[in-house]
Amino acid sequence: MEGGQYGIIGSGMLRTDKSDRPAMRYRDPRWLRKEPIRGRLRRRISVLPTLMTLGNLLCGFSAIWYASLPVVGTADKSGAFTIAGYLIFGAMIFDMLDGSMARLTRATSDFGAELDSLADVVSFGIVPAFLSLKIIARLLAVRGGELINPLAQNVDGRFFWMIAAIYVACTALRLARFNAHNAHSMESHLIFRGLPSPAAAGVAGATVIFFEALRPNASHFLPFHVPEFVQSGVGTAFPYLMPVILLALSALMVSRIEYPHLINQYLRGRRPFSYVVRLVLLVLLFFWQPQLTALLGIYWYAFFPPIKALFQRILSRGKPEAPAPPPISSGA
Repeated sequence: MEGGQYGIIGSGMLRTDKSDRPAMRYRDPRWLRKEPIRGRLRRRISVLPTLMTLGNLLCGFSAIWYASLPVVGTADKSGAFTIAGYLIFGAMIFDMLDGSMARLTRATSDFGAELDSLADVVSFGIVPAFLSLKIIARLLAVRGGELINPLAQNVDGRFFWMIAAIYVACTALRLARFNAHNAHSMESHLIFRGLPSPAAAGVAGATVIFFEALRPNASHFLPFHVPEFVQSGVGTAFPYLMPVILLALSALMVSRIEYPHLINQYLRGRRPFSYVVRLVLLVLLFFWQPQLTALLGIYWYAFFPPIKALFQRILSRGKPEAPAPPPISSGA
């Protein structure tokens, strides 16, 4: 052959031009040593996001176990409900780490996205609904009420169960919509359409933790000392206030209201010194009053965007519409 495009090896012909070099590199002993090492390193890096996702799932499973422990008397002296609430926040931390780690290591995949959604359904859908029902059932049982189930004889029992079921269904719908429109790039994770399911679960978890801290003789590392009439009033209103909160969270999850991604928008990149000072003060406030700080912070994130959108819609209706421009004549 002319031009040296082919070399004769045995009875066959093997191309040696530039277009065939990727295929030839596997015949080179040097590439046989390098390629498996790179593949093993990538697989090891990809395992870390998967472990974070499984940590999210195990936090949800542990929260269900603690929430299902039997409670004797009028108070949860073992602190099981409080631990279950903190485990929701533990699942939120794992959920934050797995996505960020996968994007930083360029290990994003459809497998990881599907596994993350399955874990989120448990930790941020089933756990908050189940935990809320267990606390409501405990308070109603103290007053001589009936058990909560879909076939309960009283209206309250069926109503509470229906609200919890709506919350779980809306969480699954929210995650399915996110997967359908999700992209693996960092730019697609700056704004969420609808309240993220971890934030919704955080609202439920923070509410439970705060309520348990108000109870007398609560097993808590920072209990609140409030008057007895406040404790009694909160205990009376909680069984009817928690379903309203769950119903509002369900509507916000399937809404189209925009929510910022806290990590990607507020913690990445360069920030002024005053911004860092405010962040440090917020962290110190959390360590001083963790229950109250978590409650106010997560409630602000969940309910401030819809209130802002409502006010913007009201103000836009009050403004007069701009007059239409006059038509441009085409005559001479």
